[in-house]
Amino acid sequence: MIKYKQEYNTSGSGLGSQISAYILMKSLEKDTGFEWTIAKNDLTLFRNTFDVSLNIDDNGVICKELELDDEVGYDDIKNSISDNIELFVYPTTKNINSDHTIRLTEELKFRQEIVDKCRTFRDKFDGEVIAMHIRRGDFYELSSGMFVCGVDYYRRALDELPPDIPVLIFANDKEDVIADHELIANNPHRFTFITDLYNDNEFINCDVGQEMDHMVDNDGKNIKFNYKHALVKLAHNTLSVFASDTNGYTMEQLKVTVKELSQSLHPTYKKKMKSQLYNASLDLCLMTMCDYFIMANSSFGMWGATIGNPKKVIYPMYWMQGHPEDGQALIKTDLDGFDQTKYLGGSFIKDHFVPLENPDPRSFEVVS
Repeated sequence: MIKYKQEYNTSGSGLGSQISAYILMKSLEKDTGFEWTIAKNDLTLFRNTFDVSLNIDDNGVICKELELDDEVGYDDIKNSISDNIELFVYPTTKNINSDHTIRLTEELKFRQEIVDKCRTFRDKFDGEVIAMHIRRGDFYELSSGMFVCGVDYYRRALDELPPDIPVLIFANDKEDVIADHELIANNPHRFTFITDLYNDNEFINCDVGQEMDHMVDNDGKNIKFNYKHALVKLAHNTLSVFASDTNGYTMEQLKVTVKELSQSLHPTYKKKMKSQLYNASLDLCLMTMCDYFIMANSSFGMWGATIGNPKKVIYPMYWMQGHPEDGQALIKTDLDGFDQTKYLGGSFIKDHFVPLENPDPRSFEVVS
């Protein structure tokens, strides 16, 4: 038995990472003969996105830990595996690239409820559409180690695709992207921001619910992509306003506040939570229904392009800055034309993928 240990980070542990972890573990299961399992609260987004059955470890059995470097490669991981271990490795395109990857990807089927909602929305557009993925939020933080794709990248990417057809904009930090009018300045009627597909792409009129969604979309480290965790965090934030360092609040007060917040939720949000339908799940499914794709440097977008198999994909050449050393104050502008994404993505980059430089718009900002 192999138990996969999921790590929760501020960035890089969302649905894209969870799909990669699934592909990695299924491949190892086929090549080693060892079944694999996860803790009961792990891979939440994946489990609620696809119609799959997973082995869940409800007993919390402690296995021998095996921690491997993120870039070790699939064959090295396979050769390191033994029975009764807990595997800790971040799933990158390099270490999930096995002989089984393509077939396992083709076997992934979205939950029917997700497909139905996305198909209903997609059918509102006649003809072809472009999916444009914008990764913001935590990527602005230097600690993420990632490039940020600026407005110029997306403008030039659109120039590579058929003009005038509708563009659907997907983003993890939805409010920030909607407020960025530079993205749609040339032709605002062409663009549609994807907000909440569960509610027919309209924000649900509920402040508590919208805050909860924002947390789930952007704070994997603390919320772990779990609605209940988000409600507890909101209750904590509410009580903290009235609590000083010397006069905190009790667990009973926290429970009461969580209950009050739950009761204040809009009925549509209550249904959304009960159905365990997440923005990321719905967004990814709709992405796969689009004819063209403009990627961000994100495994989420990479999977959208891979599962959907669009006619043409524009992708950013610069993927990661690298984690900063002590004293680093400036962000890199670019990587001198090096196609880092192709180097990292390997067989994920197909013939219909077109590289485009994406200089980081933060490169001249001093990071304090």
